Amino acid sequence: MVKIEITYHNNEYKSIELTGHALAGEYGQDLVCAAISGIINGALNAFDQKFENDIEIIVDDNWIELKLKNSNQQIQTMFEMLKIQLATIIAQYPKNVELKEVR
Repeated sequence: MVKIEITYHNNEYKSIELTGHALAGEYGQDLVCAAISGIINGALNAFDQKFENDIEIIVDDNWIELKLKNSNQQIQTMFEMLKIQLATIIAQYPKNVELKEVR
C-alpha cells in the first residue's frame, strides 16, 4: 500500500511524505503506482523549477518527501492541486493508497 501523509501548520500545507508500493499489479504493470509516480514526479519538478529556494525535496528508496521551508499563496495552491490529484487516485483505489492528514 502507498501511504501518503500531509502535514499542516496553521492550516497551511507544510509537507507531504509518500512511502510504500501500491501492489495493484505485477512489477512494471502497476497502473496505480504509475499514476502516483506521474503525479508526484510532475509536482516535484514544478515545485523545484518554481520554488527551489522555498522547498526541500528528499527522494530515497521507497520514500519521497516534500517540505516547505517558506510559503506563499502560489505554493499553497500548487500543493492543493497535488492533493486533489492524489485524492482522485485514492478514491478509485482505496485498497492500494491511503491518505493521512496531520494538523
